[in-house]
Amino acid sequence: MRAAEIFTWAVDRDALISTVELAAAFDAYLCTLPWAGQGIDWRDLSCRSLSLNGVSDDEAVCWARATPMGTHDHVLVIDSATEPGVICSFDDALRDFELLSNRPELCMCGLDLSGESPKPTFEQFIERRSFMTLNAKL
Repeated sequence: MRAAEIFTWAVDRDALISTVELAAAFDAYLCTLPWAGQGIDWRDLSCRSLSLNGVSDDEAVCWARATPMGTHDHVLVIDSATEPGVICSFDDALRDFELLSNRPELCMCGLDLSGESPKPTFEQFIERRSFMTLNAKL
C-alpha cells in the first residue's frame, strides 16, 4: 500500500494504516481460495462482478453495498502480504481505491472497529482485478 503517499488522505478521513500482520492474515485467507494467474479464479465461486468502465464512484459504492462486504462500515484494503494495508470507511475505500494502490490487483474485506482491535471478516471481500473489474464473494 502506498502509505507514505496517502498520509494526508488518511489523516483527512480518519483512516488508519494497518499492521503488516493484519494484511498478511487477510492474504493468507485469500491464498486458500482457487487462483488463476494474478487473481482469484471466480469460475467455481459464488460472486458478483462489476466492470468499472464508465461507472461512477457513486455507482460503485451502491453496487458494493449490495454485497456481503456492504454490511460493514469499515474495510481493510490490501495489495500485498508484506506491506501494511489501510483501514478506512467503506465509502472511502470504494471511491478512492485507485489512489490507495497503483497495483492492478487489490482486495478489501469488511472490518469492524468495535473494541480494542480491528475485527476483519475476511470471507466478506471484494477483489479489484486489472484496474477494471470488481469481484465480490457472495
